[in-house]
Amino acid sequence: MPSGWPLSPGDVPPTDGGASALSSTGRPAIRARIFKAIADQDFDLATVLAQYLSRLEPIQADDLTVAAVAWICRGDTGVARQLLDRALDLDPHQKMAAMAMARVTGCLPDSALVALRWHAETDPEAVKMLVSHVAATGAPQAFVAARDVRCLVPPGAWHVDLRWRHLTLAEVRLEPSDQVRQVILPCPGPLRGIIDPTVHLDGAALAQGAFPAALLAAPRLTASVQAISPRLWHVQAMDLAAPSRPVAVQLRDGGQVLGRHICVPAADQNATGLESSPVLSIEIPADTTHPALHAELTGEPLGPPPPAGPDDGIVDVIVPVHGDLDATRACFTALLSLDPGTPMRVIAIDDSAPDPRISALLNDLAHQRRIALIRNPGNLGFVRSVNIGMAAHHGRDVVLLNADTLVAAGWLARLRQAAGAAADIGTITPWSNDATICSYPAANRPTPLSGVDVAMLDRLAAATLSRQSIPLPTAIGFCMYIRRACLAQTGWFDADAFGTGYGEENDFCLRATARGWRHQMAMDVYVGHVGGGSFGAAKQARIASALRVLEHRYPGYGQDIQAFIAADPLKPARRMLDIAQVRQAGIRRPLLILCAALGGGTDRFIRTQIDQNRRSGRDALILRPEQQDGRITLRLEVPDRPALANLVYDPQTELPQLRSDLNQLGVTELALHHAMHLPPALLPVLTAWFPFRAYVHDYGWICPRYTLIDGSGRYCGEPEHASICDRCVADHGDLMGLGMPVADWRDLTRTVLTSAQSVSCSSGDSVTRMRRYMPEARFQVQPAEPTLSPAPVLRSVAPRRPSQSLRIVVPGAIGQSKGYDVLLACARDAAQRGLPLTFLLLGYSMDDDALLATGHVEVTGRYREDEVPALMAQLRPHIAFLPSVWPETWCYALTHVMSEGLFVVAFDLGAQAERLRQRGHGMLLPLAAGATAINDALLRAGD
Repeated sequence: MPSGWPLSPGDVPPTDGGASALSSTGRPAIRARIFKAIADQDFDLATVLAQYLSRLEPIQADDLTVAAVAWICRGDTGVARQLLDRALDLDPHQKMAAMAMARVTGCLPDSALVALRWHAETDPEAVKMLVSHVAATGAPQAFVAARDVRCLVPPGAWHVDLRWRHLTLAEVRLEPSDQVRQVILPCPGPLRGIIDPTVHLDGAALAQGAFPAALLAAPRLTASVQAISPRLWHVQAMDLAAPSRPVAVQLRDGGQVLGRHICVPAADQNATGLESSPVLSIEIPADTTHPALHAELTGEPLGPPPPAGPDDGIVDVIVPVHGDLDATRACFTALLSLDPGTPMRVIAIDDSAPDPRISALLNDLAHQRRIALIRNPGNLGFVRSVNIGMAAHHGRDVVLLNADTLVAAGWLARLRQAAGAAADIGTITPWSNDATICSYPAANRPTPLSGVDVAMLDRLAAATLSRQSIPLPTAIGFCMYIRRACLAQTGWFDADAFGTGYGEENDFCLRATARGWRHQMAMDVYVGHVGGGSFGAAKQARIASALRVLEHRYPGYGQDIQAFIAADPLKPARRMLDIAQVRQAGIRRPLLILCAALGGGTDRFIRTQIDQNRRSGRDALILRPEQQDGRITLRLEVPDRPALANLVYDPQTELPQLRSDLNQLGVTELALHHAMHLPPALLPVLTAWFPFRAYVHDYGWICPRYTLIDGSGRYCGEPEHASICDRCVADHGDLMGLGMPVADWRDLTRTVLTSAQSVSCSSGDSVTRMRRYMPEARFQVQPAEPTLSPAPVLRSVAPRRPSQSLRIVVPGAIGQSKGYDVLLACARDAAQRGLPLTFLLLGYSMDDDALLATGHVEVTGRYREDEVPALMAQLRPHIAFLPSVWPETWCYALTHVMSEGLFVVAFDLGAQAERLRQRGHGMLLPLAAGATAINDALLRAGD
């Protein structure tokens, strides 16, 4: 073959020519004979064979190209030109035909230029031929390489720009030169793959036209690699973003490139899948120890990972970066300034960050040799980026770290230690504020990063849960430690199925599990994570798509995750961290308050009690019985640390742990406020732990309906026989959820309250009622609020004018016990009789709409206590009405209207009547009074 000839037998891939290819005169055999004849300089024989080859059916571009070579060697360029024209007509991207054309013509035709431009990214010889053409003809040529437009500019001075419609996307001004120069015109990232720009020289568009958008899109490479033998691989590779582009692959052994190979797509321009791509055979040199294939353009690993090499003790920390400058800067600041506790190399993957400040930050860190920087040719996505990073070294363990995370000192050493605890551990995941099943302080849901102290929580986890780990069904990708041996056996992340992100780590872990690897959580490491917070529609769609793929590949995966969440094996660890946080605060908390979350006056009283204790240097904890999924749990609350929500105990199995934790926190006394939701059997158990004082907020200690209201909707009168109470409870509901006879409940509470150091009631009326049932208890009157002294002067907020409707304020949250039925009946009576009465509901009711429909009620809605004076000024009431139909123990709503100096009308019942008598101003009505009598009394009170 003539010296310097660009074609050899291996350059033209073998073609399946049907049955004839199997015979001694088939296509491969004929080609081989042609090349042998050329090598022997028997050009006559070569052209005879070439004629035969070029006429085989179906006609193929490869055959025509080989035949043309034979005619060129004989010196007949005319026939060669015809054959090459036909070859390029059949396959416009036939590279060898284009290169051979340069041998038969001084000026390359457009068909050859199209093919050379197409291969310019993967073949330097194609670029050289284009440069020669530009130098000879002065006609510029542009092509795409690494997803940027490149223009070969002839000698001279030029203004080169990349345009799309009326927009100039990139431009370069060249000073005069006598050389052909290559100019790079990058397309803006957000427009890649969307627009089809054109190149202009001195304002004139290149004749080759616009570049199709797909050529500039971020590459989406996929490949199939089959090891036919240890020394022979069959490879198919293609770019899903531009399926007809050739793909250059490199054979590497560690960091050494052993060879470069081109996967040429099928000649069929409609082919879009790997199955239609020609097979490329790659021979592996005999002395290769860790052979691996990589895409030249992106650096992505193709095919299986090489076997795990020697571990040099360094961990590769891989950080793909795309957006969020502030989070990225904070991530690298923590990562590079805090001692990881073990050697690491940080590999940053610039995944086409749209903010130039991010690229500048990474450039600066790389220039300082603080990171290794890899820059993707377009936005490849998280999955492809981490694959590139994981393939950077074949012997090291890796950590995949999101660029919106924050690490603390010693984090990596503890992760590595956890990974090395057993030979079959494949991955390790730490705690985080946003890590789904590994989240803390909230379980299985995110907490904003601004709401946690990462360094403090990491120190706390390291001290409290040192060397502790727990099995996980899957690692969590925000910070995922992967053992190299696990990666070598399991394979890379599946970029084809999960290229947009979400689900790739789960798929990897499930594949690893099938190979015997386990996934653990290192409970002594905490890594902060900005995370997603709220999900946009696109993100939700990607997550849903990933979950469908996972469920299809691994049936039952979703159920396994839900079973893990339901079992909640991390619950004890989260609780330990909460306890450690409380202890770390160093505040004395001797008082334990036992009460369900009841709201209203009870919670207000408890808040006052907590504030009083805090002022005296004695803080408190609250133990609340709660109903969850039909079962009772005990929740320990820290009033000044509401985020500590993991102190939840199962009373059936965890009472010893609860008592131990209370002792750790310094509890020495108990305040017993209410037994709502508390299983009766627990009451004597919990009150035996500490000396205690009891409080009466309603009548739950003697009545399972706690307000002493019967089926009539009003005070029951407290029947003498408990059997009557049992029938009432059976008919109208056990609101306390006791599930036991009333007499038995009273026997139990009498025993408990009698053992209390004191039983505080807010009113004398409450003491009188309670003493009937437990005369031995140490009752005392302790008003819920300081009494008003001196009493406010009786007044009306707004003087009533003649013929003006009487404005009556009704304060509070008005349910049945607070007199909703009474209020509704009065409003309807006022409407029916046309009375000049307007009820001003300062608060809300169980059915505001029904009240408003009467036309005699106005409703303010919920209010804060500090808003009462302003609301009173707006409402301008003349008097107040409290329609409560049970014997209240205090009534904060009464305090509101009394403090305004209003004349108050109420029923002659309970603490409200007692307080109005003590005040000396007000009107007390019989409980049996109907709406007509009440309205008449209100009108008299307003005169």
